Amino acid sequence: MQLTFNDLLSLEAKGQLVASSQAVLLVIGDGAEALSDKLCAAPGLSPINTPDNTTNVLFGFSIMTAPFPLLVGALMTERNTLFDKLSLFGWVEDNAILEPRAEVFGLTPFGEQPILFLRDLDLDRPVEAWIQTQQPARWLRVAGVALADSAYAGDAQTLSGDAGAVAALSRTLPADAQPFLLGIANEMAQGKTLRATLRVRRKTTDDALMHLCDGWRILAHATKIIRVNPAGDVDMQVAEPVLLEPVRKW
Repeated sequence: MQLTFNDLLSLEAKGQLVASSQAVLLVIGDGAEALSDKLCAAPGLSPINTPDNTTNVLFGFSIMTAPFPLLVGALMTERNTLFDKLSLFGWVEDNAILEPRAEVFGLTPFGEQPILFLRDLDLDRPVEAWIQTQQPARWLRVAGVALADSAYAGDAQTLSGDAGAVAALSRTLPADAQPFLLGIANEMAQGKTLRATLRVRRKTTDDALMHLCDGWRILAHATKIIRVNPAGDVDMQVAEPVLLEPVRKW
C-alpha cells in the first residue's frame, strides 16, 4: 500500500502547543491557555498556533538501524490479518515476540516507505509521539503533556501510564462519554489495566470513542503527563521534558 502522511494513524488532540527547537509540550485542560502563556515566558519556549487549537499526534516505533522513527499506518500479521487502527499498538505489545515477521506499514519523517517487520524495530524503547508543523516545516517530538487543572491543589504531579491516560481522557472526552470512562476507572481500581478494560469493550463501543481511548493510552505511555494548577506558581519542572529533549541527529 502506498501511504501519505494523511494515511498514518494519529490522535487528534485539542490544546495549546509550547515548543522548543526540538520538542513540543501539549497543554490540555480548562487552564491550558493560561498555563501556555506562563510557560512561553521562559527562555527557549514559544507557542505554536494551530487551526482551532487542534493538532494531529502521530505515533512511531524506533528503527533498529536508523536514528529516526517509523510513523505507523497499519500492520499485517503473519497470518494476513490487517490492523489499521490504533489498537494495533496493543496487538504489538502482546504478539511481537510470537510474530516477528508481521509487516509494519508506515513512513519515515522524510516520506520514505521502507519495508520493515516487527523484528526490525526497537520495541524495547517506548512508542514515540510526533507532530509536523508547517510554518516552519519541521518535526517535533511530543516530549510531554501538561494537564492544566484549575481544580487541582498541590505541586506539579507526574502521572504515569494508565493513570495519566485516564486523567487526560477525563479532560478530553465529551460529557456523554464520562460514564463510560467512570466504568473503566472503577475496573482499574480493582487492579485491571486500561488495555484490558478496553479490550472487553471493543466490540460494543463506538469506534470514535475507542479511538480516543486507544490514542491517549498510547500517548500516556509514550511520554510524561504532568498535572498542575495554572493559577499557582508554575514550576519549570512542567517544561523539563521539552527543555531536556536531546538534539536529533538525523
